[in-house]
Amino acid sequence: PVLSEAKFNALLAQDDPDFAHARIDLNYDPRELGLEDAIRKVCAAAEAEVRAGKVILVLSDRQVERGKLPIHALLATGAVHHHLTECGLRTDANLVIETATARDPHQFAVLIGYGATAIYPYLAYEVIADLLRLGRFSGLGLPELCRNYRKGINKGLYKIISKMGIATITSYRGAQLFEIVGLHDEVVDLCFKGSVSRIQGANFEDLE
Repeated sequence: PVLSEAKFNALLAQDDPDFAHARIDLNYDPRELGLEDAIRKVCAAAEAEVRAGKVILVLSDRQVERGKLPIHALLATGAVHHHLTECGLRTDANLVIETATARDPHQFAVLIGYGATAIYPYLAYEVIADLLRLGRFSGLGLPELCRNYRKGINKGLYKIISKMGIATITSYRGAQLFEIVGLHDEVVDLCFKGSVSRIQGANFEDLE
């Protein structure tokens, strides 16, 4: 489920309508919207794109710019996954998450557990490229270093899902095998609906 740059670009280059895609920006202007309203806007956009025939929805936090705030990819993934499920559209679309927030196996596992079909961790690759430029690696090229990174993430995912007695990513996707700690019910109800949450915590205003 961890895409390389080449596979991510090849996926979006498809001209077959069975692979039609739409990119949804996760950055919003806080002068116009609060975090909760921004997430609901993303959900509405996702529903509209699926109804228009898009099969691949790319939720992307890449277009960072001054004056805007990003919706955390996990909040957006969980909210869109549940919204499309409630609309009866979830099986008509795939969620590809283009994010800087996924770096270690747990972060990938949580994204998948809340509905991500695949993940493109662009910042992780850029960090590896930067370390290579700084001379921190020797004897390996960037493609091989990125392959090694994905191999490490995949081994971590194997370990995480096997502890739950699950054999495949498909079975783990959307399973929500997590307990919420430290988030207010307003966040859980919108983004992580159905997850166990025994205590309260940060609300949307706090997260923003």
